[in-house]
Amino acid sequence: MKNFSDVIKNQRRIEFRKANQAGRDLLKGCYYLLLKNEDKLTDKQSGKLNNLLSENQNLNVLYLMKEQLQALWKNTEVVVMKRELEQWCVMADQTNMTYLKTFARSMRKNMNGICSYAKHQLTSARIEAGNVSIGLIRK
Repeated sequence: MKNFSDVIKNQRRIEFRKANQAGRDLLKGCYYLLLKNEDKLTDKQSGKLNNLLSENQNLNVLYLMKEQLQALWKNTEVVVMKRELEQWCVMADQTNMTYLKTFARSMRKNMNGICSYAKHQLTSARIEAGNVSIGLIRK
């Protein structure tokens, strides 16, 4: 999901450069709205996000793709997760967004490791926390 947030950031920059002044005003301050989960948005933020998504097709597609990607992590069967991830990648390939297509290629390349999460429900977070603790002890 962190890598997908980079896709959103890069695409938002592209959209900002293409936009006129009114579009730029709309895009200002929207990066974290695009990353934030819908259930955590305030009414004001939700209104601004809906306005942005209705005005910008590419960001709307990215936001919907983000929601679908997050839903993949709820799978508990590897086969189902692989099938849904492949469908997600096909949809990403059908867009005209370079960063999204590159991300989909990366997802396909690492599909076995990603989909093993469905079976084991483990991430590298504990290992990273241990590495941080070791680093602090060394200091």
